[in-house]
Amino acid sequence: MIELALNNLLLLGACAVGILLVAFFVMEEAPVARRVFGQFMFVIALPLLVLVVTPLLLLATWLGVSVPIMQALIAGLVIAGGWLTGAIFNELGKAKAKAERLRDFHKAIYAEIGNALAALWDSGRAQDYARQTIDRMQREPDYIPFIPREHHDHIFDAITTQIDVLPRQTIDAVVAYYSLVKGIANLADDMRGDRFQSLSQDRRILLYSDYLEMRRQAFDTGQFALKLIKAYAADGASAAERLLINSRDADLSARSQGSE
Repeated sequence: MIELALNNLLLLGACAVGILLVAFFVMEEAPVARRVFGQFMFVIALPLLVLVVTPLLLLATWLGVSVPIMQALIAGLVIAGGWLTGAIFNELGKAKAKAERLRDFHKAIYAEIGNALAALWDSGRAQDYARQTIDRMQREPDYIPFIPREHHDHIFDAITTQIDVLPRQTIDAVVAYYSLVKGIANLADDMRGDRFQSLSQDRRILLYSDYLEMRRQAFDTGQFALKLIKAYAADGASAAERLLINSRDADLSARSQGSE
């Protein structure tokens, strides 16, 4: 009888191992199954066993708790463990969804800023064109440059209501860049109006110089935002934080040298 029971247990064990092997290594969803099982074992089951189940069972054994009470205790632990498992997996799901949304936002913002910087820099021709335009405005008092209307913030506008998804390490640089972009667009609209054309050429040159300076600042800020996003995506928040600290230290050093 005992031998039959042992054989049945061995058979059940072999079947269980076979099912686990199929679930973890053969099925299409095997990576997901391994990840979920690993999370359950190391995040829930083992901590619960070490911190709750084992101490309670040892205490119950030491106190000489009767079998019915022990059974009720085990049943309660199973119910509590099930509730805890659901709660933990729910929080893990929320964290995963937020991380995926953050990655999507970073990718979209990275692409938009990258395209905008290409337009601002124009393969190095932007600075030459700016100098040529200023020179022509100085030579020709009636010359008014054409100011294109540019919009490089469509993606940012679409995610503004969810901007809090961005981490502390990247949100400041991203917001600073898009603030400059919107300022450039507003100034460009003003320079396309009749009031700009009615100004003296000296005033127009000053405004146009401010416009060019804002574009330069947007280019520098956008480059820094891209570096932060890239560092965060590649090596996590700590890498982006180090980049921020190094940038602040460099700014402080440059200011101190400039004040000497």
